[in-house]
Amino acid sequence: MENGTKDTDKALRGAGIFFMVMMLLEIPLSLVVSMLQMALPSRYQVLISVLCTQGYLLLGGILYIRMAGLEPGRDLRFCSYRLSTFFLSLVALVTAMPMAQWLNLFSQLFTENQAGEAITQVTQNVPVWLGIAVIGCLPGLVEETLFRGIMLQAFRRRSIWTGILISAVSFGLMHMNFNQIFYAVYLGIVFALMVEATGSIVSTMLLHMLFNGGNTAVLYLLPKYYEWMGQYSEVYTNVESVSLMENTLDTSQMLLIILGMAPFALGGIVLTVLLLKVIAKRNGREFTWSAFCQRKEPDVRPVNGPLLLGWGVCIAFSILNLLYE
Repeated sequence: MENGTKDTDKALRGAGIFFMVMMLLEIPLSLVVSMLQMALPSRYQVLISVLCTQGYLLLGGILYIRMAGLEPGRDLRFCSYRLSTFFLSLVALVTAMPMAQWLNLFSQLFTENQAGEAITQVTQNVPVWLGIAVIGCLPGLVEETLFRGIMLQAFRRRSIWTGILISAVSFGLMHMNFNQIFYAVYLGIVFALMVEATGSIVSTMLLHMLFNGGNTAVLYLLPKYYEWMGQYSEVYTNVESVSLMENTLDTSQMLLIILGMAPFALGGIVLTVLLLKVIAKRNGREFTWSAFCQRKEPDVRPVNGPLLLGWGVCIAFSILNLLYE
């Protein structure tokens, strides 16, 4: 039992150190990205930023997996699951979206929609296939490996809820801006629950790719849609904006929309949980509150110093980002 506790503590501390190091590397990485952006045309700035960030995260993840001796199938849950539940997982993603949109709107009461603006810049300057590959597919592969793979699987060794919550908070804070942090933490919980329901990280990779890729595709299609409707010059004049509605509404109107969306967001959560329970049952998985709360190693602390330091770096970057918007 003592050896098991030591192994668990080592795994949690290793994952915490990994997260801390990756977040600290954001400082020199941001300087490198800035130099690259200055050397290349401005229209490729966001594309360069995404490629560099995802590239170093992927490289760091591969190095950690090799150094920690992790096996993708056993330790990260790169395995098959029942294909028939894939369509149910798509429906669960759709029912989870109202709350994600609600949190996105709520955050815009005090910060900008930075993610949307960044994606819009990409869609205006690169081909469709490249935009969807970089914004949609690449983060789905990289971020799921890191957060539903390395982080979730390490911290769930204490309890499943520990793994879900810590991986979700780490995933949200990693974005380093308060607009994305809110809904990314929520989606991190949904994706982690999906892994528990299916027993496979492949399920969330596909969903993450579809979520990002779908949003990117919509932004490619919007200008063509307005042009087809004969309203391009009147409606879509500000090509830098992500959402016309978001740019024209004042705070009181935003609050009314947020209040009106709240019942649909809460109802969506209920439906998502019910669908996840069905998915878990079809995959032969236990999906109960008691199972999630059961402490496998009660003597192991759920968080550690390196993890907290990594979170602190993310929060500091987010505050600076907010101040210099």
